[in-house]
Amino acid sequence: MNKYILFLIFPFLFLCVSCEEILFEEDISGETILLIAPKDSSVVESTAVNFSWNAVDQATSYRLQIAKPNFENATQIVTDTTVSTTNYRTTLVKSDYQWRVQGMNSGSKTAFSQARFTLKENEDFSAREVQLITPVDNKITNVTATAMQWQSVNGASLYRIQILDTNDKVLAEQTTEETSIQLTFPEGESFWQVRAENSTQSTLYSKRSIVTDTKNPKKPVLVTPANESVLSDATVSFSWTREAVAGTGK
Repeated sequence: MNKYILFLIFPFLFLCVSCEEILFEEDISGETILLIAPKDSSVVESTAVNFSWNAVDQATSYRLQIAKPNFENATQIVTDTTVSTTNYRTTLVKSDYQWRVQGMNSGSKTAFSQARFTLKENEDFSAREVQLITPVDNKITNVTATAMQWQSVNGASLYRIQILDTNDKVLAEQTTEETSIQLTFPEGESFWQVRAENSTQSTLYSKRSIVTDTKNPKKPVLVTPANESVLSDATVSFSWTREAVAGTGK
């Protein structure tokens, strides 16, 4: 009986050790995140702001917060998000800000590292940038009518949206005063881009790719090896044919 008990205990102990190695990550509470940009007390002259910081070993995600004008006297928490990368991009309006980042894993987290900066919007409207929100770049969808959304650009009176084919030929164009629109995309790969305009100037286009695939793939026809064939070679080559249809083609 004792032998059977030992046989049961040893696998259980091994399993517990394996689980401990998997579930318990290194304590990162003593680590410090180094903010790269925007630096403390810096002045940013673009509404599209890139936030970046150094990676912390064993951190699996980062919590980013942006307050206006600062966290102590915040009138607004502009952003409170968790990301898995060491950078984040967003569009902000002219104001004073404070931002901070905290590294995290399943068992611990670092202290926040923080910095203040001032955003001065570029006086040249054409130098501003439209920050696209959805759909994400390289999105694959089986729905032709897709909603697009972007962040507002200060001073814009309207937004121009274009759908392009892979040769940059304009397939559709529309304008709106809103920051979202729903358009119908063609089958296969295409691109969509948005720019902001006022009475005299326009920004550059912000562009993303999208793949629309609404067609079911055709049933493949098996070619080799033939049905119920007997092979003498251990290396077997498989081949098949299919009828070409529009879409991703995989």
